[in-house]
Amino acid sequence: MTVIAHVSDIHFGRQTTGVAEGLLLDLEAERPDVVVISGDLTQRATHEEYAAASAFLARLKAPYVVVPGNHDIPAFPLTERFLAPFRRWRRHVSEGVAPEWTDGRVLIKGLNSARPFGPYLNWSRGRLSPAQVAAVASAERDPRILVTIAHHPVAYGDDRRRAYDLVTRGDDLLRVLAGRSRSLVLLGHRHRSHVSLWSKGGGERPASDADAVATGEVVIVHAGTAASDRLRGEVNAWNRIDLAGEAATIAVRQLTADGWAVGRSHVLRWRGRAD
Repeated sequence: MTVIAHVSDIHFGRQTTGVAEGLLLDLEAERPDVVVISGDLTQRATHEEYAAASAFLARLKAPYVVVPGNHDIPAFPLTERFLAPFRRWRRHVSEGVAPEWTDGRVLIKGLNSARPFGPYLNWSRGRLSPAQVAAVASAERDPRILVTIAHHPVAYGDDRRRAYDLVTRGDDLLRVLAGRSRSLVLLGHRHRSHVSLWSKGGGERPASDADAVATGEVVIVHAGTAASDRLRGEVNAWNRIDLAGEAATIAVRQLTADGWAVGRSHVLRWRGRAD
C-alpha cells in the first residue's frame, strides 16, 4: 500500500496561529510514504514567507512533491514577475517546477499550472501547455497508478459557478488520463475538499462514499486549505489517500476543537482494468 498525504494552500503569510505546527504533528502521526503539496505555499511570495515554507518542508519526515500555485509568484516587482517568476521558488523550495516520485507501484507527476500573466485580466488563472499534457500522455502505457498534481482545477468540483477557475487545457489532460486504467488528479486553489469522477462520455460526477471507478473514469481530488485563515465554508483540512491494489481510500482529515480527525471519506474501487 502507498499512503499519500495531499496537502494544499498552506499560504504562509496568512497563517492561523499554531495550525501549521499541528499539521506537521498530524502528518508525522499518519506516516505517509510521500507528502504531495498542490501549490500556494505562500500568500505574497515574499522572501520571508518562502523562508517559513522552506522551514516547514525541512521538518517533514516523508519525501515531498510540491508544485507552485498562483500565490507563489511575486506580484512585485513586475520585472521579476515577468522575467523570473519562479526565482524565489527555486531559491527556497526546489530547482524544478515539475517534480516526479515513484515507489514502484505509484508514479506521481507534478505539473506547474501557475503563470505570471496571460491574455486575461485575472492573472491568478492557470494554464497547461501542450508539452505538459504530452508529458503525461507519455505514461499512457505505464502499469503504475498515475497520480498527477496541479494547483488549478481541471473540473468544476462542488461549484459550477467558478468556471473561470478552470485551467486551460484541463480537458485535454483529462482525456489523456481517461485512456489509462488507474489515474488520479490532485488539485488545490479552491480551498474546498471534494472528490469526483470524470469520463469522456459522462463528464464529471460526484463520488459517493463507496463507489466503483469504471474503465475510462479519472479520479479528481480537491484539497482544502491546510493551515491558512482563508477558509471557504469548511475548516482547515488535508487528504490522506491510501492506494492498495484496486482500491483508493480518500479520507479528509479536518481540524476540530479536539485536533485533527477524519471527516468524510470515500472508498473507490477500480473495475474493468485493461492491464
